[in-house]
Amino acid sequence: MATNHPVVDEKVLQVCKHLNSLPTKITPKVFISRFLQSGHSDLPLLRGHWAGDKGINTTMELVETLRSVINKTSVGRSAWNAFIQAEAIKILIKQEPPRGNYPQGGFHSSSTVGEDFFTPEAKEEHERRLTEEHMPFLFGMLMGMLDRDGCKTTVAEEEEVPLPCGVSATEDGPDEVGDMFYEVEPSSEAQSHQRLHRIATTVTSMLAFARNRRQNGLQLHNSVRFFSTGISERVQEYLNYIGLSSARTTGMAALETLAYKSADTLKMIMDTHKNLPMAPSICIDNIDIEQRVHQSSVGVRSNTFRGTWGYIHIPDKKLIQTLDLSEINLLAYTEALKTVASMEIKPRMFLPTESEEEIELKVWKSQIAKVLYEYIAVPNNKSTAVQMVPPVVDQISHEAPELHMLKLIDASDNSAEGVGQVFRVIIEQSGLTVKEFFSRFQPMDGDLGTVQNFNCLRGQRSPSSVPQNRLDNILFQLGASHTLWNVASTIFTHHFGQPSDMSNCGAWQHLEALGFPSEKAIQKKDFTLMVNQMERIFEAMVLYFLRVVMNTNSHEWTGQRTQIPTIQFNAIVEECYTRFFSTQARSEAASLKCPKFSNTLLQLHDFSTVVEAKRSMRSGDVGRLLLIWKKWSLMAQALPGITNYSSYLPRTVLLLTVISPPSMAKFLKHNLLFSPTGRPNHFVAKDQWLEVQNYWLKFLFNRSGNGTNIDRLRDLISPNIFLDGV
Repeated sequence: MATNHPVVDEKVLQVCKHLNSLPTKITPKVFISRFLQSGHSDLPLLRGHWAGDKGINTTMELVETLRSVINKTSVGRSAWNAFIQAEAIKILIKQEPPRGNYPQGGFHSSSTVGEDFFTPEAKEEHERRLTEEHMPFLFGMLMGMLDRDGCKTTVAEEEEVPLPCGVSATEDGPDEVGDMFYEVEPSSEAQSHQRLHRIATTVTSMLAFARNRRQNGLQLHNSVRFFSTGISERVQEYLNYIGLSSARTTGMAALETLAYKSADTLKMIMDTHKNLPMAPSICIDNIDIEQRVHQSSVGVRSNTFRGTWGYIHIPDKKLIQTLDLSEINLLAYTEALKTVASMEIKPRMFLPTESEEEIELKVWKSQIAKVLYEYIAVPNNKSTAVQMVPPVVDQISHEAPELHMLKLIDASDNSAEGVGQVFRVIIEQSGLTVKEFFSRFQPMDGDLGTVQNFNCLRGQRSPSSVPQNRLDNILFQLGASHTLWNVASTIFTHHFGQPSDMSNCGAWQHLEALGFPSEKAIQKKDFTLMVNQMERIFEAMVLYFLRVVMNTNSHEWTGQRTQIPTIQFNAIVEECYTRFFSTQARSEAASLKCPKFSNTLLQLHDFSTVVEAKRSMRSGDVGRLLLIWKKWSLMAQALPGITNYSSYLPRTVLLLTVISPPSMAKFLKHNLLFSPTGRPNHFVAKDQWLEVQNYWLKFLFNRSGNGTNIDRLRDLISPNIFLDGV
């Protein structure tokens, strides 16, 4: 554009005088309008670059100049706003997603929708196409309004919620649950931008749905999501009215379609794995749901639905490639079991080897170093300090597993008869014949009760020459989480003490000192809380012993960490282990007249095994977990109230360490845990993951407004439980 130069101004004045001269006077507005619209043969050439690559920038500068002039008055501003609004409406009307069925159009039918529609990748691709290809003008306008300079995130503007005393606003949730499902992200500009992007994308999708109800990608997704969160039908009807969700009937129709496809997928998966010598493992657990009736009548009363549910775990392909398949078939399994009759069980089978003793020593010291580092002191050089993470023994791959849910079974595994019914339904859902199912090695997972009932059923049917009666192709493994919960509960009860006796120094004293009511410590409905409290007690005891070693136990606790030389850090850990954690320390304490110190060291030792079992399971190191199981196999012989585990846990240990061939043992050990999210250090036991799904199934039953209708729970929700977390 021309600059503010006197020569230019003089030329503009000359043009204006010429326009105002006879014989035809015209205004500059008429001149510009005629220059741009006239069909004279010479004028198009003169204005040819106005909308082209060479002239568009200066043309837009001219428009901005006109805007500045028009907006100098209130009348001009009103006229300009009306003009821009009209132009924006024209652009918005022209931009819309293509019509028709997906993928050519934007309509997702509830009768053809697939499971891949609910994946994060599919959702991200749908949003990208909507905001970048189909409706970029609306999305850009919304983002420009929200993400303006100086715009603060509304999170900071919201009213702060007062927290209870001693609770930090950034404190993480329980380890076993919080880290399994959620990831705490730091507050940042990227997080704020992501929030604004989500708002703009949602509004764009809502407007596209309001214009054409067949543009329903987000709405169909939300219809299933809102149902899974327990939103009432009335609320979802309102969300459908404002364009944020499809109708609930549409969501239920989509779940019905997905349930049929899930059943077909399950049969296809079982069929495609026929070439493997072992079948995909199956994890099952019983589930009890109360069908409550508020007003009872004849034939209509409250009752409890007792069923069984589970999932199929497809073997990891990378793991299978490392195994000798000839060692994990049914023949190898039966041959291995034949050696049991002549096998002599010796205590050394459960005792650690010399190399395993070194690992146990490093585990002890890592537990001490972790407490020292987190609460008292930081070493100058972490690389040469005692490591806070024990060495890896046998690490499981953290690659996300391939899981397929079974349909809820109307039979409970709480009895031998029920177990037989469960197997019949599993065979039906797998699409295999009875002969095919019982002709391959079939690993399964369950709690101790399920394993006992299965063994009872197998004992009732043997001896038999028919494979489906012998059930000798099935191997049940103890669930790692149920083993942890039951053994930990027994250990906690053993060391709990008598809260009515103030001179008693049991674990209840530590709980009260830590501010947790001792009467709520051992709850059958919250084993995770119990294990977490045992870990807190263990770390509190370690912290006190560290302060004794450092001669600061009589000083006031400040909670501030100091930096110390690495040599001193390592020396403190070594001395603490020698004085309070070693076998010699426990032996010397046992010779004292007062048993309290000896009992404290025994409690420290037993709680350490629970803490190590939890941490090894979380890290996916099945080798370290097996070392704890060996120790528990011996401890269970003396602990009261754990009779069944005292026999079944040693069997499992011997099966994994002595009886099974190497490849089979590796497969079974790596089949105990997996990482649901595909992240390292986020492993869970297979039975615990099923317990989480059981919780969601009960949640949906209680919140979906169906009352006592189990059919919908069985036919629609249970096969699609993974989708209900979308």
